[in-house]
Amino acid sequence: MRHLHASISHTRGAALAVAEPDPAAGLLRYAGLGNIAAVIVAPGERRRGLVSLPGIAGHQRPAIRGYEYPFAAGSTLVMHSDGVVDRWNLDDYPGLAGRAPLLVAATLLRDAGVRRDDACVLVARPVRHERTHRAERGP
Repeated sequence: MRHLHASISHTRGAALAVAEPDPAAGLLRYAGLGNIAAVIVAPGERRRGLVSLPGIAGHQRPAIRGYEYPFAAGSTLVMHSDGVVDRWNLDDYPGLAGRAPLLVAATLLRDAGVRRDDACVLVARPVRHERTHRAERGP
């Protein structure tokens, strides 16, 4: 985050977030700055909002703080800019949560994107380690 902040200091600034999944530990490391919404959606649980601190990356020297969240198999991370209304609910789309992340992102952008503002959506899920996957399949 500090590197990104310094790299865009010559611009108007931006809202940004960095998410680092650690599937082996079942964790997500996250740091957000500005109007970036991020939530973890897990089957059978309420969605959990992630903390993004106020500020503008590339401008005033913001306090940057990282957080760790549980991120188990079957969970979905959804991050979006303020050009997407945050009142979406994946349960409103039967079967969508299990589909490809790109399809989930496109659906949310289509239905929750605000037409008068820039909008972006990122959807990610933890994946199994290839080594573990190969061991399950056999040689």
